Amino acid sequence: MVSKSLLARLDRLIHAPRTELALVALILITAILVVYQVVISRQGQPMAPFVILELVIRLTFIAELVTRYLIARKKQRFFRHYWLDLIAILPIPPGLGLWQLLPLLRLPRAATLINRNLNQFSPWAAATYRLQITALLLTALIIVAGGLAIFMLEGQKNQDFASIEDSLWWSFFSLISAEPIGGDARTRAGRFVTVIVILGGLTLFAVFTGIVSAVIVRRFQSGVGLKSMDLDELREHIIICGWNRSLPLVLQELQSDPDMYLCPIVIVAELSELPELELRHINQNHIFFYSGDYTRIDVLEKVEIHHASRAILLADFSLPRSDQDRDARTVLAALTIEKLKPGIYTCAQLLDRNNNVQLQIAGVEDIVVADEMTGHLISSAVRNLGGMNVISELLTVQVGNQIYRLNVPKDLMQATFWQAHEYLKFRYDALLIAVETLNGIKGKQTLINPPPEHLLQASDYLIVIARQAPRLPV
Repeated sequence: MVSKSLLARLDRLIHAPRTELALVALILITAILVVYQVVISRQGQPMAPFVILELVIRLTFIAELVTRYLIARKKQRFFRHYWLDLIAILPIPPGLGLWQLLPLLRLPRAATLINRNLNQFSPWAAATYRLQITALLLTALIIVAGGLAIFMLEGQKNQDFASIEDSLWWSFFSLISAEPIGGDARTRAGRFVTVIVILGGLTLFAVFTGIVSAVIVRRFQSGVGLKSMDLDELREHIIICGWNRSLPLVLQELQSDPDMYLCPIVIVAELSELPELELRHINQNHIFFYSGDYTRIDVLEKVEIHHASRAILLADFSLPRSDQDRDARTVLAALTIEKLKPGIYTCAQLLDRNNNVQLQIAGVEDIVVADEMTGHLISSAVRNLGGMNVISELLTVQVGNQIYRLNVPKDLMQATFWQAHEYLKFRYDALLIAVETLNGIKGKQTLINPPPEHLLQASDYLIVIARQAPRLPV
């Protein structure tokens, strides 16, 4: 059995951007090698370096798919997603005709990997050119496979396909014109390839028409629609369970933080679709929606709770329920999430403070009681005849100073609160206001404005106010 720590390392490695871009390069090199092998097979034995290179790349693909199989939580889903890739890596001895073209079947996988990593570098480009990249590589697959197939089947019997260049041009023009241009196949197999290329051209014409239509519709809708995608590849994402009127503001605040701007966010709610009007100001590129009951294990597994970094449980108003039922669903979801992924950071919203104990038992780190918080803010403003501007600035990432939670740096271990206060203020212009510490009996405690002589421990966290998150030395 493979250890969980090893599987976790393999998972991070296989989904790393560098690994995926390297796989894209290898897939494109494989396509070039297929063309080379087809041409060389007419002239004699292929050169040894190219044979070795093809073998190394094939072994690399085998190692990749074996790794994906090992880290897959559901093996059936692996075969459903990667069956085409498994066919593409089958060992094919030279001289087996059209079977030599099987490695070209990995070109659609290259489109998937390019789109996924393009989103990291340029979300705008990913949203704009995602479909175009996929259609372009599918077009390349049909042109190259069709040209090579007709060259192998007709090249020795038909002068129209005597060279690989003529065959590729025939495939290209037949694809875009939906009729054979530049030559007519004479064998049954060649005619079958002709039909496949022409049908591929008709299909791609419909695809390109759909892409143009989708772009126009997206322009009219101002990018409101949420995209759907396979959630299996998400890693270190945030899962938000439930829907209420505070969700758009939560999304806006998360996306305003530079460190979380590219973080994928999955919304799980019992809605057929998310309200477009309320999300009109939200960047949709990293937002995913799954319609389902977030208290069910299969739904949480579908949104990859095992790979999520954070979970947010909102008081769910997607369906008419009593406040007690909404809090009960929040508690049940928290228990399920902590059971599926122990140690995940969870923040829950409650409507009734009396349900706080159940969430603490479940292991929820932070609990927000909305009405209680509103009451505290109003009473504080009334008592101080103002001060709401200060609180409003601290609670938003979009303006001025914010509150940050930091690990105690090595330089401040065993330092006093006052020494840490001076260190952070002079070096990072950050104001230390509290220390979060672990108490063996009471659990986590937050000491706001502790005595100056309070000693910091390695396990403590510092709560500071700053314009941006201080980058403290580890």
